[in-house]
Amino acid sequence: MIDRATANSTRERLLQAALQVFAEHGYEAATIREICGRAEANVAAVHYHFGDKRKLYQAIFGTLFETLRERRTAFLPSDAPAEERLRVYIRALFEEIFCCNGDPERQVQLSTIYLSEMAHPTEVLDRIVEEHLEPDARELYSIVAELLGGAAHESLIVDCAAGVVGQILYYYHAGPIISRLHPEQAPVSQRIDALVQQVWQFSLGGIDRAAPGTARDRAGADIVDPNPAEQPSDDISDQGC
Repeated sequence: MIDRATANSTRERLLQAALQVFAEHGYEAATIREICGRAEANVAAVHYHFGDKRKLYQAIFGTLFETLRERRTAFLPSDAPAEERLRVYIRALFEEIFCCNGDPERQVQLSTIYLSEMAHPTEVLDRIVEEHLEPDARELYSIVAELLGGAAHESLIVDCAAGVVGQILYYYHAGPIISRLHPEQAPVSQRIDALVQQVWQFSLGGIDRAAPGTARDRAGADIVDPNPAEQPSDDISDQGC
């Protein structure tokens, strides 16, 4: 019988090897044989620990989101106000995307798999969304809903949540462009604290302004178009006669 320590070690090696192989070859071209070879494990090990290639691929995302939730839970009391929960959510996402526990190689591998999945969705994406992304999104929706107040429509909650995550993903997707536009700036991983504060404050300000029934919301309804379309005139002198 395989002892627990050995089993856990083999499972972790398989996950690390799978991360490498999926990043290098993509989901379709990756093979169980190569993954097991890199993990120095028997070919049957994937079946024993995960079931098949699809479930192994899913496990990579499962590990990622489990790490995110553990980090948030460790620093976030269950009764914390929504403002504080939002800040912790933002920090956890920044750190997992840009720090990866100080492992830059893992960061590149996860980035490659993520971008590949967005460009060419695999058969696994629906399950990843259902098991990992949707619960994670619902957590953010609950925070945003509390900040917006009870009268907020679901579409507003979803769009405001997208605005929060979008700020973080901008630094992720546009990193090579940002580094060329602003070569004097330090890498994101070296200024996490400042960026967390910036995204947090910007998000709180935007959510506050978008909240239904606020003074600003009511004022927005009174905005007059500075260039209104010309209206027909009753004055015959204006009709070219």
